[in-house]
Amino acid sequence: MIPRLRLVFGFALCFAAAIHNPEARAAAADPDKDPQTPNLLQEARTLIDGKKPQAGIDKCEKVIALFKAYYDGSKHKIYCARTSAECLGYLSKAGTEKHNAIALSSTWADAYFMKGYTLLELGRMAEAKSAIQRAIELSPWSPRYLSELGSIYELEKNWAKAKEAFEIAEDQAPLAPDDVKAEELGRARRGIAYVLVELGKLDEAEKKYQQCLKENPNDTRAAAELEYVRGLKAKRKSK
Repeated sequence: MIPRLRLVFGFALCFAAAIHNPEARAAAADPDKDPQTPNLLQEARTLIDGKKPQAGIDKCEKVIALFKAYYDGSKHKIYCARTSAECLGYLSKAGTEKHNAIALSSTWADAYFMKGYTLLELGRMAEAKSAIQRAIELSPWSPRYLSELGSIYELEKNWAKAKEAFEIAEDQAPLAPDDVKAEELGRARRGIAYVLVELGKLDEAEKKYQQCLKENPNDTRAAAELEYVRGLKAKRKSK
């Protein structure tokens, strides 16, 4: 049975089997209930897209600070989720592990993700990795965050860790929102295939790219990479 849960979930509240948390603060102070908080994150995105990365990072930090000020010290395990399926998955996990949990919208985790993505673009890989890992602590089954971590491991040439991250992202892709599910699944699978190429496992990589194209025939990146793999295989045979 899931212990005392207060579920705050942006567009959909998951109050099944939940009891109000007696430790809750005033609603007005909760950044997950404040409509201005997502606006701050959108402002960060606008700054980043406008080639003002540090200003965007600073705005992400402001969002993160709001959540930390409100939720740090909570006795509950805190998750962030984009969909009701992801939300309920985390809460079921909490029930199995017999600890109290709170499921929030994805805003807090997205702030870490956006910060990490931008830091990576700036070449600040260690800081980027730390931010992405923090996003994953809040949303451990997010295919988007997991694939980003996989990309960082690729840059580190840590192929085992990269493959693991992409494989978890592939497994959890069904939890993504419908409008990005195919995109995030494709990214995870292309990540796996890329690692397989680097490991010299060209047959397995070819099959994974074919899987991408079977799911999404319009995946131009998978199509180009598949041709590249076939070229490598042809060179091997000619030697």
